Amino acid sequence: MSVAREDWLRAHGALWYGDARYRLAWFVLPQAVTCAVAGLCLALAAHGEWGRPATASKERLAELTALRDRAGKNGDRKAFEELSAAAARNQIDASTKLGTLYDPLTAPYFPKKPSPDDFSRATALYGPGAAAGELLAVTRLADVLLDPANPNGDMKRGCRLAQTWIDDPETLNRTITGEERLTVKLAKCYVHPESGLPQNPVRAGELVTAVLWRKHRPTIDAFINNLGAQDPALVTGIQRHLAEQGRYIGLVDGRANPALITALQVEAGIKDTVATPRPEPRRVTPSGPDPEVRALAGAARTDRQALARLKSLAESGNADALIFYADLFNPVSNKGEVFAPDAQVAVAYYERAAAAGQGRAASQAAAIYDEGWGNVAKDPKKAAALAIQAVDLKDYQMEFWLLFEEGSSWSGAFWGALQAELKARGFYTLPVENKRNPAVITAVRAYLKARS
Repeated sequence: MSVAREDWLRAHGALWYGDARYRLAWFVLPQAVTCAVAGLCLALAAHGEWGRPATASKERLAELTALRDRAGKNGDRKAFEELSAAAARNQIDASTKLGTLYDPLTAPYFPKKPSPDDFSRATALYGPGAAAGELLAVTRLADVLLDPANPNGDMKRGCRLAQTWIDDPETLNRTITGEERLTVKLAKCYVHPESGLPQNPVRAGELVTAVLWRKHRPTIDAFINNLGAQDPALVTGIQRHLAEQGRYIGLVDGRANPALITALQVEAGIKDTVATPRPEPRRVTPSGPDPEVRALAGAARTDRQALARLKSLAESGNADALIFYADLFNPVSNKGEVFAPDAQVAVAYYERAAAAGQGRAASQAAAIYDEGWGNVAKDPKKAAALAIQAVDLKDYQMEFWLLFEEGSSWSGAFWGALQAELKARGFYTLPVENKRNPAVITAVRAYLKARS
């Protein structure tokens, strides 16, 4: 392919993607005429690659950046005047750099700048670079035009520029890190018909969750702490996006709800999502274990006859005897000083005691099955079912073990099985994963509240 043809194709591509009138002319006018138009524009396009800084020299661009930083970060008036003079000479990159010193949204980066915050001035300075397809100017102008604090904002133009920004290969390579605010503004464009962009609520939801994933504090405040104040159309898009990804199974109605907030907290990596006080220590009540059975269990640790009597009482169905007999064989407490532990015996009697209403028995059996203590094989699924049974029986110990990470060391497989148990009951809405996460803790709390 000849160099001239390569240059022509490059110019055609630049104009096709950068000028709507050129695209319209290609279809409306004879192509030969359009080719002639492209030829006339070739000289303009040849001075720089599309989307690249309008100043050809990288060295000059570095000089302009240094001037901007000296002016904005050090308060260097001479550097500011030199940058302003370059912009006045129609140097596009100088104009863009100067625009960042007037831009109220970039003010925190330039604390000593000699220029005032001025949306209108920043808009004018960004204009030439944006028209030339320079990505920084496109990005900054879109951000400024879409900002609600700008009295002269322009949604249609801003949304169109934001779409150009997100579609640029350089943006795709860098992802959206550093431009989280503009990403959320573009998301809003996709749910506002007056934006001029094709409406795409799911894409809008995808962009918001992508920003949450980056732990962007203003977006966390807006879409987690104040989700109910957001546009219902955008909330619907978030719900639909998360539902398509299998990370939310609640209502798609544009309203904030606990399941959606939990899902968004997971996206943002937030831990301890619900500020719930620790359970108060359980108060001793007169309705505790039968004192006679407790005394018999104490004697059974060293007295074989007492052990036989306790077993006989357990076999008759006495709930207190069942759990005390299981305790005697639990490998955690029985270290073999008098007789050998037997985890299988322990879980068999714990499960019978749980069936008789003993919540602590379900908790103890769950711990044995999860750890695979003694001669019992690991069974996280059974452990999770017993944990739920313990919660149903209002066992304080299990509540503490589940809610507070330092209270126990459940396996990852246990957490996955517990998520599946809670999902079957409609309390856990995210995909099952074999680890403790904020969503399952929130689900446990919701389940506890429902059972209270």
